[in-house]
Amino acid sequence: MSPTTEGGGAGTAVSQSRGRALVGPLCGIAAGALVIALSQTIPVDGVDSLFSPRWWPQISGAAVILFSLAAAVRDGLRPQSFGGAVEAGTTRGAIRVALVFLAVAAYGAAWFLFDFRVVTVLLLAALVAIGGGRGWKALVLFPLAVTLVLWLLFGLLLRVPV
Repeated sequence: MSPTTEGGGAGTAVSQSRGRALVGPLCGIAAGALVIALSQTIPVDGVDSLFSPRWWPQISGAAVILFSLAAAVRDGLRPQSFGGAVEAGTTRGAIRVALVFLAVAAYGAAWFLFDFRVVTVLLLAALVAIGGGRGWKALVLFPLAVTLVLWLLFGLLLRVPV
């Protein structure tokens, strides 16, 4: 069996079809549209400037849609643009993706109960651990530093209630 044949086990490559190449970009387009739709629910009472609390989510959602459209066009026109094969999925990889989704869902639920700074540090530490990060710098220092930057940017500079 060559590396680009179907039915490959762990560590082998499988041929990338046009439909399979469009799955990721289509998910990105749907996620960007969802972000834009959800941003419309953000209250903007008393905002006198062009930059309301809806601005950043709308720009982010639009950027995700545009980049996903570019990827869809690129991969739809030439699905073999990355050497013609992608590595086959593994059970371990699927578990890691599921853990990331669970961590983000737990973050969203915990945000209603605890302070932004606490749950953000925990989310980032969990994501680093899921991604394979080890050691106190990766699991403690990095989440604390990123949370501090986010809090300074959004909480103090932009005065977004966190």
